[in-house]
Amino acid sequence: MDENYQAGREGLEYAASKGLGISIMEPLRGGLLARKNDDIEAIFSKADTIMTPVEWALRFVWNHPEVSIVLSGMNDESQIEENVNIANRAQANSLSNNDLKYIVDAKNVLDKNLKVGCTGCGYCMPCPAGVNIPMCFSYYNDRYVFDEKAAKNFYTNLLSGLDSGKPSYASQCKNCGNCEKHCPQHIQIRNYLKDVSKEMES
Repeated sequence: MDENYQAGREGLEYAASKGLGISIMEPLRGGLLARKNDDIEAIFSKADTIMTPVEWALRFVWNHPEVSIVLSGMNDESQIEENVNIANRAQANSLSNNDLKYIVDAKNVLDKNLKVGCTGCGYCMPCPAGVNIPMCFSYYNDRYVFDEKAAKNFYTNLLSGLDSGKPSYASQCKNCGNCEKHCPQHIQIRNYLKDVSKEMES
């Protein structure tokens, strides 16, 4: 998705030209690319080879011969097994031109609906004001990318602090800017938190 963001493809090719090994982080964009989207599923259903959203994402990364290793976060044994199986099948330059076209079409769908380009890395945390920044952006994106009408309810309930006694809503932001100093995506976090507060808390 982020070929033209930050170093992107140009940085990948430059590093490879210098003989450097290249590690790819967040190949699933914090789990976003593992989720199902009806429009994207319709695009990939046209492909000759049927793959899961996870396989499409990982195979795209491994399609680049410059990539040495892919670092993907996993939460349970089934995800480990899935990633290992995909890695065993993946090869550089193995995707067809049609496959790559489907990926571009899917990327366009995400780009159209994604509100915040947060990968959920958590480098912005902890927030001094107690805002759970990655979760705020996750539910905000869910509302638009996946048309999840329940996203606002999840936001309200799961960030309310019922368990911990410490709510973590976007509206708690004190505009200190500490988070933006640590964001590798250079997201204007404070501005987006205002949008989240307005749309998810009203």
